[in-house]
Amino acid sequence: MTRPVVTRFAPSPTGMLHIGGVRTALFCWLFAKKHGGRFILRIEDTDLSRSTDDNIRIIEEGMAWCGLEWDEGPVVGDPSKWVGPHGPYRQMQRMDRYRAKVQELLDQDLAYRCRCSREELESRRSAVEAAGKVFQYNRGLDAGKGCAAKHHDASESAAIRFRMPEGGDIVLHDLIKGEIRFPADSLDDWIIARSSETPGEIGVPTYNFCVVVDDTHMEVSHVIRGDDHVNNTPKQIPLFAAFGFPLPAFAHVPMILGKDGAKLSKRHGATSITEYQAMGFLPSAVRLALARLSWTPKQDGKAAETAEEEILTDADMIRLFDLADVQKSAARFDMDKLSWMNQKLIQRASWRELEHHLRPFVPEVVWDEKSDEWKATAITATQKGKSLVEMAESLRFAFERPETFDEAAAAKFITDAVKPALREVLALEDYSHDALKAAFDGIMERHGLKLKDVAQALRVALCGRPVSPMIFETMYLVGRDEVRTRVEKWL
Repeated sequence: MTRPVVTRFAPSPTGMLHIGGVRTALFCWLFAKKHGGRFILRIEDTDLSRSTDDNIRIIEEGMAWCGLEWDEGPVVGDPSKWVGPHGPYRQMQRMDRYRAKVQELLDQDLAYRCRCSREELESRRSAVEAAGKVFQYNRGLDAGKGCAAKHHDASESAAIRFRMPEGGDIVLHDLIKGEIRFPADSLDDWIIARSSETPGEIGVPTYNFCVVVDDTHMEVSHVIRGDDHVNNTPKQIPLFAAFGFPLPAFAHVPMILGKDGAKLSKRHGATSITEYQAMGFLPSAVRLALARLSWTPKQDGKAAETAEEEILTDADMIRLFDLADVQKSAARFDMDKLSWMNQKLIQRASWRELEHHLRPFVPEVVWDEKSDEWKATAITATQKGKSLVEMAESLRFAFERPETFDEAAAAKFITDAVKPALREVLALEDYSHDALKAAFDGIMERHGLKLKDVAQALRVALCGRPVSPMIFETMYLVGRDEVRTRVEKWL
């Protein structure tokens, strides 16, 4: 019987939510949605020295902003609550389960207590490395020198090590990278639980142990993660076998590089997802841009042939997503491409779709007081912007009077020839588009002017510079009383 598809994104809250992590989460989300499965968010916070509640909150909020809603996982902002039958979804809240599983391995002699001191380990490591070998606990030159055969009891504090298989290969059948073999003799007996200060107590389990227990308990069918985890996999595969759990399918996605081929860093642009939110990118643009990193969607067996064909909806991506189309090589992140996609999606969106995303970038108190007609006009008038920040900046004139003016533009456009026409504009009452057009036609005919003559003068008076949306929309957004106040000072 085929297992239901279950994927998980399991970040460690030791820093900001990096776009590489978001791309991995996106692939997990797309795969689960494609196959009608479940997507889990799990917080792996066993690194006690670096994990923080703030980082957990940033991960949860960043994932929520990206639109990668999880079927199981924590409730944003409340560590005591979760959604799903396998909670809690923070590892530090699952210690009882891990310790029971450690004890299960001890009882079956598949793990053992290690009382080696740090000093003793360093001494043995130095001796092995001096002989030109790699130190491996209970392997190679260190065989028989550790605690594997000593059968220590629980009377003293001890770390817990897992007995790795000896001889042969540990084989990883990766859905992206293909078959990878790891000689079992190249891997040492690794620590699955740290030493506790309390004798007899099992200490905090390590990442590679917890992740296997969680993936089995949560019925994860496909582990899709970054290829920096490839070397963790040969440790985890024997642990799945030791517990008698079915092995999930593994798919390791390639890393993300900068446009120049170097490791992605600040000099290539923002690396934290919260920075992209602050820069005014739509979540849909971020999803699309990240999805296209190392994935080439194909329709009827063919990749997109034009730039326009690259603009996919979430529904398109879910329908087309296939791990077989994910490349093995690293992807190059291009900020210019993201900006282009963002602008395209802004232009294609309805004003109602954009309103929610634009609100954080404009004065909310003022914005919320405006009518739907006003908001629709404001958004459609600035919808050529490349970002929400750019749209909000283009609307600043509608919320506040300009503090400075382009003096050269004022001298050029607010002339004695135009001022009589501006006085007539001040007398207008009806600011609907058709009424303004009809009124302007008459004003321009009476004064022998063109629309651009009056419009540019108005823009300088209303906005401080000769740049704004179409002049009738600009006047409507400023409002009749405010137009009169701003223009009168120039007459």
